[in-house]
Amino acid sequence: MLAKIKSGDISGDDLVRSILSISQVAEEAMGGTSGALYSIFFSGLAQGLQDNAPTNGKVTSEAWGQALSVALAKLYTYTRARPPSRTLVDPLSAFIQSFMTSRNNYTDSVATAVKMAEATRDLDPKVGRSAYVEGDRLKKERIPDPGAWGVKTILENLAA
Repeated sequence: MLAKIKSGDISGDDLVRSILSISQVAEEAMGGTSGALYSIFFSGLAQGLQDNAPTNGKVTSEAWGQALSVALAKLYTYTRARPPSRTLVDPLSAFIQSFMTSRNNYTDSVATAVKMAEATRDLDPKVGRSAYVEGDRLKKERIPDPGAWGVKTILENLAA
């Protein structure tokens, strides 16, 4: 997918429609709070791309960075989770911050997100599903947050 985006094979409008479809699938098929959060994020990403895409239809890495920031801000209006919270917000925020500060280097940003997803093994849960289960057991067994692991998996597979 990233190769198609870089080559211009997917126009801004097609990309926005694709991301809105992902948002809809997350909302309808994932269920739970994670599904709602993914849906909100992808909807915000589509909106950010529409607002920041150049008129030639090719989405630049700068437009991606701006759209990611818009999506995270939109997500933050619906959740009180902020890093470090042992939630999907931890690697997502780390990815976006790295993407913005690394001059839109996707590979380095994914690596940053992976490290943060793995670091949720040692974080105290503040909100989300992990806050309702035995936190000591999660830390003792070093179980990563499932939502954070989902973000890690999505980001790694987008690069494939």
